Amino acid sequence: MGLKKFLFENEAVHGINSPSDYLYIKILRFTLRVIASWPQKELGEKEPVALNTFLKYFYLLATIGCQLGASLYLRAYNNELTFLEAGHTYLMIFMTFIDISRIVTLTFSQKYRKLSKEFFTDIHLFYFKDKSEYAMKTHKQVHLMSHLFTLWLLSQMLFGLSCFNLIPMYNNYVAGRYRSGGTQNSTFEHSLYYKYPFDTFTDIKGYLLANIINWALSYLCATWFCMFDLLLSLMVFNIWGHFKMLINMLNNFPRPSLETSCLVEDGVTLTHAKYTEEQLVEVSKKLKECVDYHRLILEFTHKVSKVFGPMLFAYYLFHQTSGCLLLLECSQMTAPAIMRYLPLTIITTQQLIQLSVIFELIGSESEKILNAVYSVPWECMDTKNRKFFAFFLMNVREPVHVKALGVANVGVTSMAAILKTSLSYFAFLRSI
Repeated sequence: MGLKKFLFENEAVHGINSPSDYLYIKILRFTLRVIASWPQKELGEKEPVALNTFLKYFYLLATIGCQLGASLYLRAYNNELTFLEAGHTYLMIFMTFIDISRIVTLTFSQKYRKLSKEFFTDIHLFYFKDKSEYAMKTHKQVHLMSHLFTLWLLSQMLFGLSCFNLIPMYNNYVAGRYRSGGTQNSTFEHSLYYKYPFDTFTDIKGYLLANIINWALSYLCATWFCMFDLLLSLMVFNIWGHFKMLINMLNNFPRPSLETSCLVEDGVTLTHAKYTEEQLVEVSKKLKECVDYHRLILEFTHKVSKVFGPMLFAYYLFHQTSGCLLLLECSQMTAPAIMRYLPLTIITTQQLIQLSVIFELIGSESEKILNAVYSVPWECMDTKNRKFFAFFLMNVREPVHVKALGVANVGVTSMAAILKTSLSYFAFLRSI
């Protein structure tokens, strides 16, 4: 309660004029600007066009170079690498593949930028909060969820980034490689391995340069992973809030005030409720408002599926392959393997679970709409409104889901299938 009170008192004092003024959006804006993926021009912000264009192409070439370098490293030293080192290189290749896919399908995509603009200028619950008391309550709930989730994901990103890079540095320190002559019988351990030029760095100066580059690449990789997930999650939170508001509108649909009686057989009199002529005008207006609102939510959800579908498909593919590999690395049960891969395994698995659960919110909430629509007193309407209502009822029969490349629904079912398959592959490979 204290945090909620602070957030909304702060909003009132500082005069929040748009969602971009919220703290969690400022965090998202800062991190996406680093990877040249914030829609500055579309939102009317001053954009360094030349710098952003350079960064987009630089990041694309850099990630492709990293992918080639890691593949060449694996090919050149395949017979010399331990299982732990080979598995680490494969994980790097998988992660770089995700980075390249997000740069190509999102950073370079104009559709992604238009969708982001629509979200921040039209769809965000900030613009609907004054419609009713319930709308304000829903906005505050979603705002608090978004704020806490942003802080959680940011701390998760920084923790994972630190573990990934500090553990090799600690291992080098324990092995005495930082002392003069400490690498006579071994080489420095790195967080990232590439064929050229890092495998030629054997002295401390070369190691420091490689370490700085590895920290930078790791930060960019973590940002591509976490911040696009954050933006997508914020959109899902708001879609969920819109569904809740629509259900509330349907549950509070105007009720008929006129009652008519008719005599049936055996002297039984039945009372039938009916809308008055004045009420029918209001009913027609309210029904149209609900249909338009549902169409707005549905269209935005379909746009999210279309824009983020390739990213989600690649993401599920990554978890399907890396989940088994991470479990194999942890199953070595050695101190270096546990220190390096257990946190990474927990974080990646948790990201899969949290993203799938968040998307399940849309499906579970949209399933409630059918009952809410059917509870509207359609039998009391006139013929014209009944026909319009039947059209509305037909459109809400199927639950709404975000799809990964139009193939699979993003949600708990797909997540469970991925985890089950990863565990099955792990058990099979472990046995041989």
